[in-house]
Amino acid sequence: MNSILNSPDILVALQQRKLATEQKLKTSRTRIQEMGKQLWSPMPKATSRAERVSQLVSNGVMIYNGVRIFASIISSVRSLFGPKRRRRR
Repeated sequence: MNSILNSPDILVALQQRKLATEQKLKTSRTRIQEMGKQLWSPMPKATSRAERVSQLVSNGVMIYNGVRIFASIISSVRSLFGPKRRRRR
């Protein structure tokens, strides 16, 4: 920010900073999209029986973890919004 204040033409310096920031955002956006494509791309077909079994076990563990996380979220929400407890007087 000091470089902008010290520049002879503040408006030009601000425009240059804006263009640089837009370029950074654009490159970041494309990088995130590429990472998302890699993350969510389907697994390649297994060539051997051992790879197929390994993929089945891996998928089963992922499903189990997903169900476990979902159940813990549901129980947390139920405890927050469950029936009101009476106060002792």
